[in-house]
Amino acid sequence: MARSAFRYRHAQDGFDYDGKQRTELIEAGLPVRKLGRGRRHGCRSVARVLSEEQLRDFGDEGYLVLPGVVPERLLAPVDAEINALVAQNPPPADAGSAPSYSRPPGRLPACDAALRDSPAIRLAEALVSPRTLDHGHHHIQVALNIPPSADRPGAPHIDGHRPEQARPDSFTMLAGVYLVDESAPDSGNLWVWPGSHLVHERVFREQGPAALLATSGHGCFLAAPPQYGEPVQVLANRGDLLLAHFLLGHNIGPNTSKRTRRIVYYRLSCPGHESRWADTFTSALTEYGPVRRALGATS
Repeated sequence: MARSAFRYRHAQDGFDYDGKQRTELIEAGLPVRKLGRGRRHGCRSVARVLSEEQLRDFGDEGYLVLPGVVPERLLAPVDAEINALVAQNPPPADAGSAPSYSRPPGRLPACDAALRDSPAIRLAEALVSPRTLDHGHHHIQVALNIPPSADRPGAPHIDGHRPEQARPDSFTMLAGVYLVDESAPDSGNLWVWPGSHLVHERVFREQGPAALLATSGHGCFLAAPPQYGEPVQVLANRGDLLLAHFLLGHNIGPNTSKRTRRIVYYRLSCPGHESRWADTFTSALTEYGPVRRALGATS
């Protein structure tokens, strides 16, 4: 059977430098890439903004990848913290090729600092301003994809859905900090289905916000499964930041490289999400005011 053609996406450009900042980065030994609108300086006090185009892209596709957000001074301690975590808790032999570890932020301080002491949290909050974001499930996830693994996902799912639950365990946004080079496909990359957050919105409007509990978050198992379109392997580099809508369909991809893929995931929620979670299922951009405004400006 012929395999479907897949699209691949590189990290989207997000920031630029003025001449002085570019010189400072070069002198510090940091990579300088040709980027787009905004600023990058590696200092927490510098304001970060997303362009109107990026806001629209997030609204249409359900995710962004922003390059070079987390500096090496914060990534190196994360590497050491994960090395210790895996050494103390080796994945069992039958765990499969994609083990993960979930721990409270207080037990992973370096991972937490990569979010809070870099521009990452402010960029995430730029999608929901004036709302803020914090850990929604009170844990940080370290996800690995150990080669070789060849399974290619056939369909997406969304998190937080199990048949035994009374309601989904939802949050506002998934953030991810990349720790290794995933700039080539089949490197254990995250697979996403662009626009699937809006596909799921339609499902929940028609069938109610509990519609995917019985299928563990898999729309493909519904009696009348929705059409998702083609998946994308998300391509990114160390230090890049993923921001994804909770309702974005995703899955784990194969790793045919020679390196274990590592990424740190943060499940972030706006204050009050627990009281409006059902609204965020039937109106996907409920908590994303800047995104709604950017899309409205072009409608």
